[in-house]
Amino acid sequence: MPRYFFNVEDGHRLFDPTGFVCDGDTDAIIRAAVLAIGVSLDKPEDDPERRIAIINEDGREIGNVPVYSKPSYENPAQ
Repeated sequence: MPRYFFNVEDGHRLFDPTGFVCDGDTDAIIRAAVLAIGVSLDKPEDDPERRIAIINEDGREIGNVPVYSKPSYENPAQ
């Protein structure tokens, strides 16, 4: 199974050195969404630039998930 890395980006980059083994891209995107919730709870400031970048084992970014910490005009609660 492939390994994916989940870097937190918000103007600075926090690298994930170990990653997670996932079934594929879809599983990695779901894991990133769960991580984004954890990050938003840990650091509740509103930062529209903050996201979880999903990196495959080839080092390519396959997608990203925004981290919404609190509702704002630009990022209202859904």
